[in-house]
Amino acid sequence: MHRLRNLRDKLHGSSGKSPNQSDGTTNHSRERTPPPGCPPTPENSLMMQAFEWYVPADKKHWQRLASALGHLKAIGVDLMWIPPGCKASSPEGNGYDIYDLYDLGEFDQKGSRSTKWGSKEDLMRLVVKAEEVGVGLCWDAVLNHKAAADYTEKCQAVEVDPKDRTKEISEPKQIEGWLGFNFSGRNNAYSSMKYHWYHFSGTDYNAADHKNAIYKLKGHGKDWSTSVEPELGNYDYLMFADVDYTQPDVKDDVKRWVEWIGRETRIKGMRLDAIKHYSSDFLKELVLHMDRTVGRDWFLVGEVRSAVHFALL
Repeated sequence: MHRLRNLRDKLHGSSGKSPNQSDGTTNHSRERTPPPGCPPTPENSLMMQAFEWYVPADKKHWQRLASALGHLKAIGVDLMWIPPGCKASSPEGNGYDIYDLYDLGEFDQKGSRSTKWGSKEDLMRLVVKAEEVGVGLCWDAVLNHKAAADYTEKCQAVEVDPKDRTKEISEPKQIEGWLGFNFSGRNNAYSSMKYHWYHFSGTDYNAADHKNAIYKLKGHGKDWSTSVEPELGNYDYLMFADVDYTQPDVKDDVKRWVEWIGRETRIKGMRLDAIKHYSSDFLKELVLHMDRTVGRDWFLVGEVRSAVHFALL
């Protein structure tokens, strides 16, 4: 089953309007001229997914999309869902294995300056071309986790049952997790935030004994998020280093990133990856922050996967 709904409907009521929006249509709907005596009927806009998993890792995808934009606009595409263009764990990474939110193919990190999709310069040429032809870009935002840490850090953790993450199956112990991110190749450009073990709630590997397991990190007030899907007891943990949105500096950094990428790339929407795995309380904060800053008219889509269906909400 596939469902597509403006995420703001969940946050602001069925009208889908933020508190700051007028009663007019957004940039992503149009009105047809109605027959005499009939009220205007909004015309749905068309969003196209402009990538798939097996696109070649040739760093030319931004170029391909730029060359196709004119044709796509001519056949009715209004909004183009582009891949997660932040630096991944390797040059071949699709971006769901995200390393650095603030590197859009600009810095030499994780084996390459460009991402799989291309350089930041190619991305900005795509942005300019999209504005010329009138197609909005919808950014795929991966905010649940981080991958390919720069170094290990020691911390306390317990193993949990993979089939019920509320059940601890070991005593607390010290582990050595890949949880330190200093983004040295970026050298504090755009953000000086560094990530340490306490910015995460879980991980899946202990370098001290080379064991794979789901580890819940221990610390003052630290636990899985309570505002996630209850599947598997608590589905906060999905993969890699699981971001902890109870940490104020983490929330501030991601909010700053939203403002930065909105101004940097002039996107018209976001597809929010894996939203059932991180705090819905923070997600509400984030959407309201978008509405107050750079994204009042953005089209927002959230991805939810389950064993029963795949949905975009």
